[in-house]
Amino acid sequence: MPSTTVDVRLADFVRGLALAWKNLAAYPANHPARAGALESVHARLADLRGPTSEVVFGVAPDGLIYGDSKIDSLYAQKLAAALHLRGVALMRFAAQTTSDEIGIFLGMVGPASPRPLSEELTSAGIININLQHVDYSEVRMTSDLAEPAAPKPDAPTLWEEILRALLGGRHMSAEAEARAAGLRSVDELAAMIMKSIEGEPSRAEFDPNATFGVKITARVPDSPAMKPVKLADTIAIYLGNVTGTRKKVSIQQLLQLLRALPEPLRKTVLRAVTGALAAEEDGASLRDFAEELPAEDMLDALQLLAGTQNISQHALTLLRSLIQTRQKAMPAAVGGDVAEDLFKLFGDEDIDRFNPPDHQALLDAVSIDVPLLAGPLRSISELGARVDTVTDDVLNRRLAQTLLELLASPNRSDDPEPILGRLESLFRVFLDGGNFAEALELVDRLRDLEFDGSIERLADVETIHNLVEQMHSAPPETASIIQKLAERMGVAAAHMLLIALAEENNLGRRRRLFDFAVSLGPAIVPAATRFLADDRWFVVRNVIILLRSVEDRTSLPEIRRSAEHADLRVRMEAIKSLFALDSTVPSDILDKAIHAADSKLAETAITLVGNYGIQEAVQPLLRMLDGNDVFGARRGLRLRAIKALGELADPAALQQLERFFRDSWLPWPSKVERRAAYESLASYPDAARAPYLERGLASRDAAIRAVCRKVSHG
Repeated sequence: MPSTTVDVRLADFVRGLALAWKNLAAYPANHPARAGALESVHARLADLRGPTSEVVFGVAPDGLIYGDSKIDSLYAQKLAAALHLRGVALMRFAAQTTSDEIGIFLGMVGPASPRPLSEELTSAGIININLQHVDYSEVRMTSDLAEPAAPKPDAPTLWEEILRALLGGRHMSAEAEARAAGLRSVDELAAMIMKSIEGEPSRAEFDPNATFGVKITARVPDSPAMKPVKLADTIAIYLGNVTGTRKKVSIQQLLQLLRALPEPLRKTVLRAVTGALAAEEDGASLRDFAEELPAEDMLDALQLLAGTQNISQHALTLLRSLIQTRQKAMPAAVGGDVAEDLFKLFGDEDIDRFNPPDHQALLDAVSIDVPLLAGPLRSISELGARVDTVTDDVLNRRLAQTLLELLASPNRSDDPEPILGRLESLFRVFLDGGNFAEALELVDRLRDLEFDGSIERLADVETIHNLVEQMHSAPPETASIIQKLAERMGVAAAHMLLIALAEENNLGRRRRLFDFAVSLGPAIVPAATRFLADDRWFVVRNVIILLRSVEDRTSLPEIRRSAEHADLRVRMEAIKSLFALDSTVPSDILDKAIHAADSKLAETAITLVGNYGIQEAVQPLLRMLDGNDVFGARRGLRLRAIKALGELADPAALQQLERFFRDSWLPWPSKVERRAAYESLASYPDAARAPYLERGLASRDAAIRAVCRKVSHG
C-alpha cells in the first residue's frame, strides 16, 4: 500500500505529465511553456521515484494505475485514453529517463499508427521509457469466473458424420476418431455410399495410412441400408452446426463428393444442403457453395426451396440473379420450328367436334405473327428534363407517400406490418442518403397515424449512432433537422441514445453522444431518470452529469438518493448536482463525505471534490486544516485538502491559509504542508497569488524557493 506522500507525488506527476502532453500539442517547438512543462514533469518523476530504480504505470481506458492507486482525474483520463488507443498496457520510466526523452515520448502519443508505439520509441533512440502492449492472443470470452471446464473434444469432420450414418448411427472407435486421415479418395467414399443405399453391406475399416482414414476391406455386420434422404439430412444438419474455417473446409469436401455422386442422389443431397445454407442470414456460405456449381442446378434447388420454406434475403437475391441470367441467355424471338408447331396444332382437326371445310380452309390460310416485346436499350439521357423524375430519391419518396396513404386508408383491412416493414427500410434509406427531411416527415406521419410501435423499432442503437455521426459533420440547418428527428422519435430514441452512451468505449464518440443527448434538453429527462437505478456506477454518474447539464430539477429526489450511492464517485457527482440545482440542500452533506470515518474514503472524497470542481467544498476543506497536526496523524488528509483547494482556486481561501505561507521556527505547519501550499498556487489567479510567490522567493527553505520560481515561470 503506497504511503500518503507517494499518493500526493503520484497525483502531481500524472497531472504534470498530462499537462505537458497538452502543452506539446498546443505550443510550437522551442516555446518556453513546453520546456518548462517537461522540466517540471522530470522533477516530479524524480521525486516520485525516490530510491527505486523505475516507475511503472498500468494503463486503463479511464485512468492510470500505480500500485494500488488509480488516478482518474480528467487530465489522466485523456492521457490514458490516448495510450489505450495505441494498445499500451504498461509504461515504465527508468531511473535514467531525461526530460528530452519524456518530450519525445509524449509527442508520439496521439492518433493511432500502424506501428506499435514501443517500436516508434525504439526507432527514435528512446531506451529509458519502455512500453508493454496489450496481448490479446490468449484472451477468451467467458461469462463464468469459475475454473474453466475441460476442453471439449474436436468435433467430427464431415466425412466422419457420413461414415457414422453409413454405419447405422453407431459411434466409431476411439482409435478411429484419433486418426487425422480420411478415405483414400472421394470416389471410394461415393462407392461406399452407393453400396449402402442399394442395400449391400458396407465395408469399412480405419487405416492410418489411408487418405481419409477408412479403407473398404472389412464388412460391417448387420449394417442397414442407408436411404438417400438420410444421407442428405445428415450432411445438411452437419453444415448447419459448424462455423468458421471448419465450415469452409466442409463445403469444399462436399463439392468434391457431389461431383462423384450419380443422379438422382446428387440432386437430393444438393437440395438438402442448399436448404440448410439458404436459411442462414449470412449468405457467405451459400455464395461460396453456388460459385462452384452449375447455375442450372443451383437455380432448380432454390426454386424448389422458395416454394416450400422460408429462405433468407441473400438466397432470394441469388435466386433472382440466376433467373435474370437464364432469361438473358434465352433467344430474343420465337424460332421457326415453334411457329411451325403452332400451325400444325391449330390446323389439325378438333377431336371434340367436326371441322367443316370452310373452317379447314381458314385454318390453312391463317398466319401467326409472334411480336418481339423486348425493345432495344436506350440511354436515360433521352428522357431530357424528365430524368429527375426517375431518380432513386424521387422514387423512394413517392413510394413512401403511397405506402402512408395505404396505411391511412379507412377501407384497409389487411395486416399493416408488411407496409410498416417497407416504410422502416425506406426510413433507413433516407438516413443513409442524407435525406433527413424525408425521414422526419415519415416519422411525423407515423406518429399521426398512431403507429408508435413502428417508431420504436426505427429508434434502435444503430440509427442513433448514425444520426449522431451525421450531425457531427452536418451544416447547421441539417443538424437542426436531425435534432428535430430525434425529438419526434420520442422516449424510444432517448432510451436507445442512453444505451449507446453506456456501451460506447471510444472517448470521442462517447463525447458526441453525450453532447447530442444534452442538445435534446428536457426531452431526454424521462429516459435518463430510469438509468439512475442502473447497477453500473459510471452509467449513473454520467446520467447525473447529463441531468445537471440540462438543468433538470424534476429528478432531484432521485439524485438525493444517489447522494447515498455505494460508489463514492457517484455520490460526489450527486452532491455537485444538488448544490447546483437545489438551494435547500443541507451544507453538511459535504462534511459527511470529507470527514468520513474511513480515511481512505475521506481521501478519495477530497480528491474528487477538487477534480469535480465543487466550490461549496472550500469551507469544509479549510475547516479540515484548522489547528496543527502535531504528530502527523492526519497529514495525508491535510495534504489532499491543500491540493483540492488549489484545484478549486478560490482567492478568498488564500487569506485563511496565511499561516502556511509564513516561515516559522516551529515544527508546524510542517514543511511538507507549507511546500504543498506553495505548489497549489499554480492554479490560483495571478493577482491573488503574486504576494505569496514573492514571499516564497525570499523563504529560508530552498525547496519553497524552487517551487515559487517554477510557478512564476510556468
